[in-house]
Amino acid sequence: AVVSTQSTGKPGKHGSAKCSFVAIDIFTGKKSEAISPGHANVDVPIVTRKEYLASGIDNAGFLNLYDEESGDMIEDIRLPEGDMGDKIKGMVDADAMCMVSVIRSMGEEKIIDVKEDNNKNY
Repeated sequence: AVVSTQSTGKPGKHGSAKCSFVAIDIFTGKKSEAISPGHANVDVPIVTRKEYLASGIDNAGFLNLYDEESGDMIEDIRLPEGDMGDKIKGMVDADAMCMVSVIRSMGEEKIIDVKEDNNKNY
């Protein structure tokens, strides 16, 4: 989640200051709120972003992604719906160098960007 607002309340008669966080989920876009004591630790998820070369789409709608760093094929990410999925499908069908950006966090993953890469030789 991306924190959109953060505020801190004053300490009250019966306890410590409270911190309020409003965040937007990076996978669903849903807004959520959390309140925590000012002295408490707050867990922060680790989010990774990586680019892959899309080389094909299987019959079940999963992308064939090539990891240039490790040489591995990633075949468990589904083609997204909507405009981004249509753009990826069009680029793969036209044999264009289609690079997709994938974010991962807490066991979830999502394609967030697609672009044509004309600068690399494959």
